Amino acid sequence: MTGQHARLYPYVRGHWPPETLYALWKLLMPDQETAKKIFFGRPAPAGAPYPILGDLVEFVRFFDPDPPGQRRLLIAQSLTVPDQVVGLFWFDDIVPGHRAAGNVLYRRRFWGAPAREASRLALAWGFAELGVRAIWAYTPWRIAVKHCEAVGLSLVATLPEFIEVDHVPTDMHILRVRKEDFHG
Repeated sequence: MTGQHARLYPYVRGHWPPETLYALWKLLMPDQETAKKIFFGRPAPAGAPYPILGDLVEFVRFFDPDPPGQRRLLIAQSLTVPDQVVGLFWFDDIVPGHRAAGNVLYRRRFWGAPAREASRLALAWGFAELGVRAIWAYTPWRIAVKHCEAVGLSLVATLPEFIEVDHVPTDMHILRVRKEDFHG
């Protein structure tokens, strides 16, 4: 799928060079703060001298899960900055014919119009390819709520202090867009 700012490519192992997930990890996971935003709620082993949250092993296992099909990954390429990756959009929690959860990781330099367009394209792809009636998003991050609302999702619930982020009780926001309400 292609827009003015971004083009989406589905990632399918074996159809991309073997180093693709490594290259994406190097580009998109520059520090532990980024890892905390994506892999929140995952326990880290005590006493490890190096952080494992969002390390290469976790990143590859997450985006190429076993068994295959649990997660559908879309790579967003910039059309305005040649050969640059805008970021990733992925679907998980997929219940065929019913629902899927949408998730994003965009490079900060592409926040704004490129990221919003990539998400709208991904939502359209999700409805067409996954055949779901609704796409949901779950996030503790207010900036992610704003992004979701900007691309057509609506806040349906907030679960107060539902998760812990850095040992602090944090609200979980739940958003949804139904196929018939999507105007991407």
